[in-house]
Order: sequence, then structure tokens, then C-alpha cells
Amino acid sequence: MRARWFGLGLIVAAMGLGGCASKSADDSGGSAGTTQKDKALVLFSQANSQDPWRQVFDATIQAAAAKESVIEFAMQDAQGDGMKQVGQIETFLVRRPKVLLVSPTDESVKPAIDKAMSEGVPVILLDRGVSGDNWTAYVGGDNKEIGRAAGQFMGEKLGGKGTVLMIRGIANADPTRDRGDGFMESIRKFPDIQVIEGDDCGYERAKAQTYMERFLQTGQGFDAVYAHNDEMAIGALRAMQAAGTPKKVIVGIDACQLEVINLIQQGDLTATFTYPQPGPKGIELAMELLAGKKPAEKRILLPTERITQENADQFLKDNPNLAK
Repeated sequence: MRARWFGLGLIVAAMGLGGCASKSADDSGGSAGTTQKDKALVLFSQANSQDPWRQVFDATIQAAAAKESVIEFAMQDAQGDGMKQVGQIETFLVRRPKVLLVSPTDESVKPAIDKAMSEGVPVILLDRGVSGDNWTAYVGGDNKEIGRAAGQFMGEKLGGKGTVLMIRGIANADPTRDRGDGFMESIRKFPDIQVIEGDDCGYERAKAQTYMERFLQTGQGFDAVYAHNDEMAIGALRAMQAAGTPKKVIVGIDACQLEVINLIQQGDLTATFTYPQPGPKGIELAMELLAGKKPAEKRILLPTERITQENADQFLKDNPNLAK
């Protein structure tokens, strides 16, 4: 489990060198998938570099790519806009990369991925998938399994009774569906627990806070909050604190922020589940493809870990460079 955090010590250095500022690709490369120095061109389209987990994602993938002297790596941020990402990928294809890495904003990006594959450019999907199997490899956490683990934990934490408000991520995004479906799969084992299907809040803290403020005004009772990521869990918490709402069980996903672990230590958040960083493995697969090797597995799922007050101190010791 802890192995997937290896290399996060490079995050501070990587961010200091650009971090989120590296949202635009360097367009000075050569043609036909090589640079002027005959390095293989590997390009990455990021769904959104705004949230903390993806900022760590950017830093770790850049750090991994920087270790490979035979490639030129560049990336762009789609800023959560599917049409913008389609345009980025089409522009990338003009440069004829040897490998294309994509973290899709949503299903709307699939035609651009299909186009890359039709042109003979291998595509590695990171974190989020698209329908079908017209891509070379996928690397990411098992969102459905994370949802199952969160649901099982929630059911046990509530003693099998109560009402859970679920705050969802981006509508139609693969992680949103899987984190919701997996959670519901486990919760069904607890027939006395009811789930309120909340709004899609885009994995954003501010949107979740606004939604929770409105929800509290309805007067509906609830005992717990399951948020599809930690940013939304924090947003819900802040709204509840401002309204003077008694403490509830609050569970999120990502575990990439020092703030989140501190809130767990304080007892304000109950738990989070790590969503592993796929960037380093994506670069590893790109290097294999460049060496003429096909990935041993088409779909590579990385494991998760639960963080509560019981193991938060140890988690911080093991992961000293979480996003601040």
C-alpha cells in the first residue's frame, strides 16, 4: 500500500519547478513523435489541475517523466472542459506523439481517444476511463472497490442504522458512477440505513459547501455524509460548522492533503480512503511501449487504504509531503 506513495518526496521540488503552472505543453518539439534531439514525444492531457489531488498528480507524473532521459514530456490542463480536451488531443496528434496519456474529463472525450488509436498512437488512460476498450491501457484506483470499502465502513460506523447524505462528484464521470455504485452495493447489506442521493458538486469544495448550506435549510435529518472526494467532504463540514450542526460521521476519498489528515486527527472528519496516484505507473507503461512491449494487463488497478484517527499519525509519518 505504502509503496504507491513512493516518490511523493519529489512533489515539493516538482511543484517548486512549476507544479500546477505546467498546465500548457511545450510546443517546441519536433515532428513524427521525436524532438530535435531525437527524444520520443510523450504527451499528457490532464482533465483538471485545480483540485489538490490532481495537483499532486501533475507533480508526480512530471517527476516520473523527468527521470526518463529518452523522452520529451509535455502536458496541458483541460480545466474540466470536455470540448477543450478534445481540442487539446487533436492538437497533440498533429505533433504525432509516440504515446498519449489522457485523464478524461468525461465520456465526451471518447471520440478524440478513438481518433488517436485509429492513427496508431497508443493511449494510456489515467484515473478516469471511457466506455468500450478502444485504448491501450488504463491505470487508476478501483473506484468501485473504494466505494464498497467506504460503504462497509459507514454501515459499521453507524451501527447499521441511520441516514447518509451522499454528495456526488461530476455527473457522467466514471469515478462518480463507480464511487456511488460501490458505496450503495455495500450499504444494501444494512437495510436500516437510508441514503439521500445528493447533488453533483463537481468534486469542488465551494460547490459542496453551498449545497450543504441549502440542504441544512430543508431541515431533513441525517446522521452521516459520504462525499466522493475530500474537498467536498471539507465543504460539507464547513457548512455544518457554520450552521452549528452537531458533529456527524463524514467520509471522503483521496487522502492527498495535510489538511484532511489534520481534520481526521481532530475528529472533525471521520475517515478518508486513499485514491492512488496513477502518473508514475503511466510513465512506466509509456516506457514499456517505447521499448516495443505491450502492457501485461490492459486494466491496472491500484489499491486503497483507509485513514482514521487510529492510523492518521502513522500515515503522516509515511507520507510527509502531502499537498498543503
